[in-house]
Amino acid sequence: MKTRMHAIEGLLELISTDPWVFKPAELYKIDGPLREQLTRYNLYLVARRQRLSIDQSSLAISDSQEEISGNFVVHIQDEKKYIPFTYPCPIEGKVTQIGLAEYPHSYLRFIVNDVHPVQIRLHDILRFSVHKLGKYADLKIEYVGQSFGTDGSSDAMQRLIGKTGKQGHGCLQKVLADINEKYPDQEAHILLYSYEEYKNYIHAGGAVQPTYDFDHDENRFENLMTAKYSRDNRIDLAEATLIRYFEPIYNDTYKKTFPKKTHDMLQSLFEYDVTGLAVSISTLEHNLRIYSDKVSASNMHCPQFSILKDSERASFLDLTMKYA
Repeated sequence: MKTRMHAIEGLLELISTDPWVFKPAELYKIDGPLREQLTRYNLYLVARRQRLSIDQSSLAISDSQEEISGNFVVHIQDEKKYIPFTYPCPIEGKVTQIGLAEYPHSYLRFIVNDVHPVQIRLHDILRFSVHKLGKYADLKIEYVGQSFGTDGSSDAMQRLIGKTGKQGHGCLQKVLADINEKYPDQEAHILLYSYEEYKNYIHAGGAVQPTYDFDHDENRFENLMTAKYSRDNRIDLAEATLIRYFEPIYNDTYKKTFPKKTHDMLQSLFEYDVTGLAVSISTLEHNLRIYSDKVSASNMHCPQFSILKDSERASFLDLTMKYA
């Protein structure tokens, strides 16, 4: 059994936003308020799944004219699998005309009340519709990366497509080229995340007696609960944790070594004597799951690691999961 050092141990949880999900080509079309909003999204995941489209001949309007039904087409090598969906009209009114954008039929177009034209991405149809795509909606994580400029000038979008839209991150180009070559029936997606929020947790009590009791450091509780971490530090920690957790094929750094006490990003945790790190990442709002060769598909992941300089010391996670 490991030695319990303090009566109170702390854990930092980094909490992700709901992601933005784009196909690579869509990144080049983003501007205006959305582009400004995405400057806060510094972590990105590159993923792939079976190519999806919409079957033009299957589209229909419900009797109430408030719902669209049709079939998703799942492209599996040289075969096609048809899976039905129903999609509610996203704005008040009745759908009076429906159709698709030109091939490859990844945008749904319709008219509401004979007046308002609407165009919806296939991803958003998938996100808000009722369907049984199951594993065909899942995204396999191939790469985790980040971009953060010390002056706030660099973000994930800028790293992926370049400042002018003519240059991009080399690893993204490598992943896209490999997907096109090895998996012609699949397509890449980019998930953009921001880690603006975090929570500090403490563990106290339990059967294992600590070396130092509550009176040893009367400020320990307050220090752990009020610990603050810079944005760039949070991004570094989130990136390394997710690489170690998913072990994406195109990542090398951190995949086998994190957390290692010599990693600079851990110094903030050592300074507060925090002995646990958790990073949440969710796709709950997107009606799909993410996975890798190492990790099973889920719409909510929360990898956790003990952060220790002394391997014989019991961490927050040891106390809550093993010795509680």
